Amino acid sequence: MDRAFQRTKILTNHLLLQSSCDPPSSLSSNACLSYSAPEDSESYAFDVKQMRNLIDGHDVEGRDWLFRLMMRSELFNPKARGGKVFVSPDYTQPMEQQREMTMKRIEYLQEKGVFKGWLMEKEEDIVLRICAFLEVLSIFDHSINIKLGVHFFLWGGAIKFLGTKHHHDKWLRATENYTVKGCFAMTELGHGSSRYETVTTYDTNTGEFVINTPCESAQKYWIGGAFNHATHTVVFSQLHINGTNQGVHAFVVQIRDADGNTCPNIRIADCGHKIGLNGVDNGRIWFDNVRVPRENLLNAVANVSHDGQYISPIKNPD
Repeated sequence: MDRAFQRTKILTNHLLLQSSCDPPSSLSSNACLSYSAPEDSESYAFDVKQMRNLIDGHDVEGRDWLFRLMMRSELFNPKARGGKVFVSPDYTQPMEQQREMTMKRIEYLQEKGVFKGWLMEKEEDIVLRICAFLEVLSIFDHSINIKLGVHFFLWGGAIKFLGTKHHHDKWLRATENYTVKGCFAMTELGHGSSRYETVTTYDTNTGEFVINTPCESAQKYWIGGAFNHATHTVVFSQLHINGTNQGVHAFVVQIRDADGNTCPNIRIADCGHKIGLNGVDNGRIWFDNVRVPRENLLNAVANVSHDGQYISPIKNPD
């Protein structure tokens, strides 16, 4: 009540001063000029930790652990300012150096266990932690996120969801450990959806699929990770069996050997400098009678028998 009375009195004095016909002869102090908000005399504190928990929402300790890993490594350019350590990429570096630094940062994080379980644990148990870590890394440089996204969620996701058990056993742990480095050869220069022009046929004599790029518009284009680092890719291609096009299917293809050399009958070119994300090595890929084992067809929804019979429980070819 005291505060309400005080405010009413201030407003009354103010209105009386405004309604006076004779202006004041001189400026003088009044209640309005000396007024201060009640909050100024009350104890008040802002809980930074509570706000942090509200904004981040989950995995706060994990985020802090990842931030500390980055601050401890010279790969992330740590700088001390005002008693705090800040990390930031150097975008003045040449494109080639940015690409190598991005890969070195990923290798450092892998060695520290940042990606443990990203493919091998149950998805519902780890998905929030993955999201939290990606948020932290995106604050530093989106090039890391793009490289990780292509490797884990495009290449790794294709193995996980389009493949079956023998693909999982062969590729998932190797992907999580970066024994293989994957990319995702879907988009072509001429097409970005189901009208791909890359063609794969089955050779019953050898039990192999033969993959070809029949024209320039069929080149796999803008493939993240292709030009420098990827060892394997998932190729989306029209599958021709006994003269019949069975539609788009996905195949695992090795594009580099253990020494980083491009595999035979594969040509890879650079997409070049970009307006941003130059830490990502986008490339173009051509296939010239590239042979892969029959088992390299990701066969969750369709398969080809050893004698060349197309098998699928889905009757609609689309």
